[in-house]
Parts: sequence; structure tokens; C-alpha cells
Amino acid sequence: MAKPVLEVRELWVGEGPAAPCRGVSLAARGGEVVCVLGGEGAGKSQLLRCIGLDFPPSAGAVLLNGSDVTASTGEQRRAIRARAIELVHPPAPEGVRDLTVPDPRGGLLLSGTRRKTVPVAGMRQRIQIAKALTQGADALLLDEPLAGVDPGVRTRVVELLGRLRSGSTTAVVVATRDPDIARLLADRIVVLDNGEVIEAGVTDQVLENPRDARTRELVERRRSA
Repeated sequence: MAKPVLEVRELWVGEGPAAPCRGVSLAARGGEVVCVLGGEGAGKSQLLRCIGLDFPPSAGAVLLNGSDVTASTGEQRRAIRARAIELVHPPAPEGVRDLTVPDPRGGLLLSGTRRKTVPVAGMRQRIQIAKALTQGADALLLDEPLAGVDPGVRTRVVELLGRLRSGSTTAVVVATRDPDIARLLADRIVVLDNGEVIEAGVTDQVLENPRDARTRELVERRRSA
């Protein structure tokens, strides 16, 4: 089995029992999509930002292709983010201007979108996923990539992620509160609750036969919505 492209080992954000992330571990191989599933306040966004080198963890490690990048600072961190990690935050709400400008190479993958316009909700996802495809990023981190986007954009984002899963060397981590999104996108799931991993495994196994009561509640809540 191929070694993980991205590996997170016992990652802590903050300290003590109220820390946003406490001892989180996960791994993703090239062409694999791992979903961090959890409700609001579970710690998903903090986890992705820490993995994406927005800030250092209190403890633990982030490895890319076996190299520990946890302590990277200054120019090192900027260089890693420029070539190896794409961190995509949730879409801006409809009508709110997003300052991301389409990448010229990525634009070729965006269904003919070549105008130098300011992206709206959902466009940033397509741009940066396309950028990860063209630049061969090691890791793509997506925070609620389908939240609030229209069906057309949603379809294109899913298509682009499908291309990343077909022979790509990019490891993808998706954070979402929606089990249906996890089922649609992910090979494996890590369930986060109150900053801790409560369950992990193959997507269908976790969603169809959750072992933890909190996972069952999350799945059932979505089914009854």
C-alpha cells in the first residue's frame, strides 16, 4: 500500500480539555479523499487551518511525503503553501465579493471561465481545485466546499474532485458537517466531535454502521432533515 502523502499525528490546537483539537490523527494517500465529518463547533476548520500551516499546533506533527513541516516558519511556510498545500476556505455567501482572482492556468479547467472577474460563491472552490490539478499540489484542504453553492457549481466541484481521485498524487481532506457530502466525496471518514476523533473508517462502513452514538445522531439528524 502506498505511503500517505499527508499525515497528521496527534495534533493539538490549544491546550486543556476545551482545546479546539485534541490529539487528532489522520492520513491521506495520493488520489484519496478523506472527510473530516462533524457538527458545528467540532473543530474542523481549526484542524484544516493548522494542517494548512496557518498557525503551528500546540503539539503533534504534520507530515508531507514523510517530511515534518510542523515547525516551518516565515519563508519556509510560504514556500510550502505556494507549491505543496492548497487551503480553500468555505465559499463566500451569495452577493459577498471574494478577493480570489482566477489563476490563468486553472481557468482552462473552469468550463470556459477566462474572464478576469472577482469570483462569487463557489467559484473559489473550482479555481483552487483546478490550481491543485495543474500545479500538482501535495495536499488540498477543503472546508465545507459545497456549502451554499448552487447545483451547477456543486456539480463542477464534484467533477474536479473526481479528476483528483483518478491517478492524481494529490491527497484531499474535506471538512463538512453533512454526511451526504461525505458519502458523495470521500473514500474514508474521520468523525470529529468537540475536538476529538470519535470514529474513523471506510465511508460506507462508518455511515451505514456507526459505532459511536454521536456519529449515529449526526447521520440520523441529516436523514430526518
